[in-house]
Amino acid sequence: MRLKWPVFLSATSLGIAAVTSRLVRKHENKDLNQLYVGSWEFIHPKGQAKHSITIYPDLSIILDGTAIIYQLIELSEQKLAIQDQYGYHLLIKTKNGIPDTLYDELEDLSLPLISKN
Repeated sequence: MRLKWPVFLSATSLGIAAVTSRLVRKHENKDLNQLYVGSWEFIHPKGQAKHSITIYPDLSIILDGTAIIYQLIELSEQKLAIQDQYGYHLLIKTKNGIPDTLYDELEDLSLPLISKN
């Protein structure tokens, strides 16, 4: 059986490109994760209750001392979007590369985040 070089080279090139693309995406995700790592407070307008949210490097999220079980919807420089176990979305939006606002779909509220770091 005779291999044709152009076919072999293009298949090899595609394999290398796919592996490289996966490595770059993993690196980008780690960088994006770091963008959202930290602790913040926000005040809910009903009763002026103060709440806290902490995000860890593995993107685990603790809200008022309780871990949130969620599915990641979007992770970008502009926002971290998750869907909680009840089907509601939470969005953390950034401004100038810093988490700035928490949007809660359940309450249909956007709340400013105050850094605790």
